[in-house]
Amino acid sequence: MRNKSFKINRYQVIPSEFSIQIDDGEKQSLQPKFIEVLVYLANNHGRVVPRNELIDHIWGQDSFVGEKSLTNAIWHLRKTLICVEGEEEIIKTIRKAGYQLMAEPKWRMSVTGKVVNQELVESSINYSIDSSIENSVDTAQYQEQGINKNSQSENSSENSAKSTRVNKINSTYVLLTLIASLLVLLFIQQLPDDESPKITAITSHPGSELFPAPSPDGRFLVYSQVLTNKPTNLFMKDTHQVELPPKQLTFDNATEGHSVWSNDGQYLYFSRKNKTNNSCHYIQLKVLSQQEKTLATCPMQGGYYYLDISPDGQTLAVYNKGALAKRTGIYFIDLTSKNFAMTRFSCDRDCKYKDRDMAFSPDGKYIAVSRRVNRLSENIYLINLETKETEQLTFDEEDIVGMSWFGDSQKLVFATQRADNRFGYVINIESRVSQALNLTGFSYPSIAKQSQQLYYQERKENSSLVSLQLNDAIASSPFPVLQSSFTYESPDYSAATDLVVFSSNESGFDELWSAKSDGSARKQLTNLKQTIRYPKWSHDGQKVAFLAPLSEDRGDGIYIYSIENERVTLLKSPFLQHNRPNWSFNDKAIISAIYGDKHTDLYSINIADASTNRLTFDGARHGVMIAPDILLYTKLKKGLWQKNINKVDAIEKIIDGSLFNTLYAWTYEKGHVFYQKTFDDHYQLIAYDIEKNIQTPLVKLPLNSISQSDSITYLATKDRLLYTSSSFPQANIKMIPTSNLF
Repeated sequence: MRNKSFKINRYQVIPSEFSIQIDDGEKQSLQPKFIEVLVYLANNHGRVVPRNELIDHIWGQDSFVGEKSLTNAIWHLRKTLICVEGEEEIIKTIRKAGYQLMAEPKWRMSVTGKVVNQELVESSINYSIDSSIENSVDTAQYQEQGINKNSQSENSSENSAKSTRVNKINSTYVLLTLIASLLVLLFIQQLPDDESPKITAITSHPGSELFPAPSPDGRFLVYSQVLTNKPTNLFMKDTHQVELPPKQLTFDNATEGHSVWSNDGQYLYFSRKNKTNNSCHYIQLKVLSQQEKTLATCPMQGGYYYLDISPDGQTLAVYNKGALAKRTGIYFIDLTSKNFAMTRFSCDRDCKYKDRDMAFSPDGKYIAVSRRVNRLSENIYLINLETKETEQLTFDEEDIVGMSWFGDSQKLVFATQRADNRFGYVINIESRVSQALNLTGFSYPSIAKQSQQLYYQERKENSSLVSLQLNDAIASSPFPVLQSSFTYESPDYSAATDLVVFSSNESGFDELWSAKSDGSARKQLTNLKQTIRYPKWSHDGQKVAFLAPLSEDRGDGIYIYSIENERVTLLKSPFLQHNRPNWSFNDKAIISAIYGDKHTDLYSINIADASTNRLTFDGARHGVMIAPDILLYTKLKKGLWQKNINKVDAIEKIIDGSLFNTLYAWTYEKGHVFYQKTFDDHYQLIAYDIEKNIQTPLVKLPLNSISQSDSITYLATKDRLLYTSSSFPQANIKMIPTSNLF
């Protein structure tokens, strides 16, 4: 009964939606693990469930969630399941024993995802069955009587014929009754959903239409269009005439990103990044005359340039990095000043987070900000613009992909990505109750301020594992190894075990998996029910290190999976911000970039005693030990570098940045480096002989066909490369009136 809905007192629990709904009230979405705790207690109603049993069942025996995570879940459930005066506490703490669900759950039957009146369905079924049984009994009795009469007299043929006619009538009635009952149930299942939202497709072009920006009246929609091997420009669509082609607004070889309209509908503000001349600017465009004005610079690093405009039209909030700032964050541009003065809004010094996206409330009193702790933890905070008072609105989210206000500053719609799937939610700011939106691939929502129409991006994408055979007599092309509707990422091969480890969301969470080099014999290795990234084999093939979140939003940690006992342990690291793990040459330490306020560099962390050693002093991001004392690494500055870790200044450039421009998509094997290189209109996989300084192109591929941020691994026994291939994402923009949603 894991996904079956049930009722506790006034509350309807819907596990499939991770939500709880009070009678005739709004739904509140909770974290999946909170709902799982409640479902487990409901399935075990009548007994006290020990804390350790709950932790093992919900978080798995391999998870290091500690006591606080379960306590936090119970606290949130009690906060949601409020008892009225006179009611018994719903979840009771039994001292030194565990928890007990006191209210008896009433399980509901669901039809096509809706909660249906169980009594009505059951009465319909019972009536049909009872009628059939009753008629069957009557017919049998009549037949028996007819047989007796026929045995007494052979002259009663009239009665016999009459009996036969009645038998046929009763049999037909029974059959019709059963058919009618089935039709009633089928009719219930196929009833049209009058409350289903009326969705209008605005774009349907091949490629991706990103970051919808509706004009205040909702008449026009501006978006970025991404096509293979073509510049990303802005286009404008007339939503009243969607059959007409869009109007192109920009005509350059740069990349135009997020955009927002002025409140009077005259201007459009957007970012423009031009890699050719190494420039990035925020632009003001007068829509009718196509006149442009440069407002401010933006950082070349990164791909998302969020922005929003205040309700009074005087302030443009942008994602930026000032000359003196240590990190990117939110800046306010004064649109009323002659030189467009810019001031930093976000924290910069001694901060444990980074502000990214933002949205002004319609009344101008608040700004909602997405705040990222690390790549596995990002949540939304509400900030009072006058007092700077801050309150956290979401918890345990992985990646926020857009947000927008609507109505009278009482509701915020946002999108989040978990395990490579995208979901939409609405938060009622006054009640703090959230409601899930049943919209596929929901991301980057934007509300037309006057018409209150909701535009959003429906994004569909997946990733697969692909191999490329080397040194074939006949030139080969990449061949799929694991490909389905699920994602397969971060492969790493071990010659010692002849196995590949990777992360996949096949179970609903990004877990650690293994398979043979041809993709067969897949096996799920972990059950942490959280996001796992960047697995890496130890040299002896006995352990796998990977990155995953720490509990309580404390950052990310490096975990180690043991092949021998199938257990997971947490590396005792003094740091909270790690990057992709690698192993020391003797497998006794983990090599990882450590992110800090003052610097980011590669460190060695001893597994036995957690002692650390800083290996680089030049901003290194990813490194591999190719000898006991030789580190091969990359940094933000292009190129591949080598260092003797026992000598301070023993640094050598191995491959120049003009030839090598990737941070993570590379691997080393016996004097050769295999890596992905980005060109203006295509990608290449390249082999580089370090000793001979010879570069050999292996294959030419379309843009976006290889994940630039994922790993490449070499299959020594097969002489193949294995890497993550990303399908070109299909993203279309759709519209729905908010009145149809809430």
